[in-house]
Amino acid sequence: MARKTKEQASLTRQWILLSALELFASKGYDNVSLNDIARRLQLTKGAVYWHFESKQALLEELLDSALRHFREQIDELMPIGELTYPSVAGMMIENAVGLMAERRGRQFFRLVKSGLKWSGKSMASIREGFLNNRRFGPKQAFETAIENDKRAGRVRADFRSEEASVVAMAVWDGLVQLALDGFLDCDLRETMFHAYAAMWDNMRLAGTAAMKLEDIAKER
Repeated sequence: MARKTKEQASLTRQWILLSALELFASKGYDNVSLNDIARRLQLTKGAVYWHFESKQALLEELLDSALRHFREQIDELMPIGELTYPSVAGMMIENAVGLMAERRGRQFFRLVKSGLKWSGKSMASIREGFLNNRRFGPKQAFETAIENDKRAGRVRADFRSEEASVVAMAVWDGLVQLALDGFLDCDLRETMFHAYAAMWDNMRLAGTAAMKLEDIAKER
């Protein structure tokens, strides 16, 4: 019985998080109360408070949970072995497509783009902290990959990897936003590939193989 109660409590906690994410993403954090979340799940406000002491605590847990999920996606897609620009570009393309295909991913992207600020923290700082993380962030993956390509003679020695990684992340961010808003009339995967391939053509040395969408697909 105790095990069943623990499992039920864990399930209820997940329902609260998912409901909060949907409401925060659709209505805005400031426009949603714990009562709204409770009513959506047909729970009492006290039941929600039993799991989360405040709306801010719920938001912080929601962000931690969503970021862990995003990191798991990145880890799953991250190329094995030495990073190269084409392999990291392929990984980020698949990450974008996967994010758009998943309701929770779309909602989380909307939430972190909302510009929300609370208690000295901001969604922008959390988002930038993840994307630019020096240990596992996608921006760092691009930068490391380009440096590897330079050492291997695939990329011009004078090419600035840090600037290129910023542009690469801007491509990802901008195209995902366009797709989410319904303003991208063409296929997201192909559009992102052509943007990354154009960057590769600009940085690679003569004789280095061009990026091909079918080759990236084979590596997945």
